This record gives sequence, C-alpha cells and structure tokens, in this order.
Amino acid sequence: MLDRGDGSHVLLVEGEDDRHVVCHLCNRSEKVWKFEIKPSEGWENLREAIGAEIRVRGRKVIGIIVDADDDVDARWRAVAHRLEQAGLVDVPSEPVPNGTIIPGQKRIPRIGIWMMPDNELPGELEDFIARMIPGDDAIWPLSQKYIDCIPEAERKFKSKKKRRAQVHAWLATRTRPRPMGTAITAQDLQMEANSQKLIDWLQRLFGPSDPVAPKLASPKRP
Repeated sequence: MLDRGDGSHVLLVEGEDDRHVVCHLCNRSEKVWKFEIKPSEGWENLREAIGAEIRVRGRKVIGIIVDADDDVDARWRAVAHRLEQAGLVDVPSEPVPNGTIIPGQKRIPRIGIWMMPDNELPGELEDFIARMIPGDDAIWPLSQKYIDCIPEAERKFKSKKKRRAQVHAWLATRTRPRPMGTAITAQDLQMEANSQKLIDWLQRLFGPSDPVAPKLASPKRP
C-alpha cells in the first residue's frame, strides 16, 4: 500500500493479516488511493488507540476495520464509545451495511468504520475471505469436511474459530500455498459483491472525487 507519508490518511486494522488482505484487494481492484495502514496487534490494542489516533495533528481521515466477532452490536458499541469519548457526536446507533462514514467535526477527522465480514453478520476476516472462494471450487467442501471431522478432543482451535481453520486448510491446497492476501492477487480468490463493497467504502473514505490508480509498491509479506 502506498503511504501518503504525511500521516493525514490512516487505516487502523487489527493485525498483519488484515493489512495484507487490504493491500492485495487494492492491488487487484486497480482503484487505489494513498493511505497508511497501521496494524494494532489485536482488537484490544486497536480499541485503545482510537482516541490517540483521532488527536494526531494533521489527521484528516481515519478508517477502522474490526472483526464483528460473536456480537455485532457489542463490537459496534465498543467502537462508538471510543469515538464519543474522543468528542465525536452523532455516531450512528448501528453500522451502515455498505460501510459507515462519519463526516469530520471541527477538529475531528472524517471517520470510517467497517466491521468484518459485512457490517451485518457476526464473524471475522476469514468469513470475509470465505466468500471469495469460487462457488464451483471442488476443494472447499472437502476442506470444510476435513476440519469438521477432527474430533473435538483433538482440536487445538476454539469452536468459534472453525471457519478460520477451514479457510487456511483450503489455502494449504493451492499450487503454491500462500497467505490470504497473496491468494487474492494470484486470483485463487475471486472479487465478489462483498469484497467490492469494501473497495467502494475505501474509495468513498479515502479517494478523491476523481479517482486515480497510482502504481503500488509490492506489499510486504506478513
């Protein structure tokens, strides 16, 4: 992802996987605008950073991508509470399905919020990625079955992380097993309605009214 270099446009994400996926989505879409992506090493760290990021001098736009996890409403309230503590007023009572954007207010920058996977359902980054697996892919049902057949006593992952395990089992079967982001550029994963919706949200949040497509440097591997 191209960095503006001035810290004025920033996207906060939970971790390196999120950064990697966004970088490759932008590369794949060929409609990219300059902004810095800041991984936070988890939800808790991202939540704690919101207030400080809003107060950074010269900050014009902040995007926030978080996992909805098990409870969309609870995660939304947690983000909204941090924004209100920072002085933002008129925070919506619930996420907008196409991605929330709150206009700048006085010294507060424009704020965008995207809740993985689609601003409406519980889930996380891997649920977003699962939608990009081609519908006619023969291996995806087998990958799901493989994970489902692991005895409960032998599972090293929590039950709510089953989709994550299924997605990574599928990725392991590619010609060149690769991270989620790289699988987007390699076209193992397909752009579909929800991934295009995320690109459109980034465009509305960070892009000029007359978008350009600058050449991107290759994103760093996680």
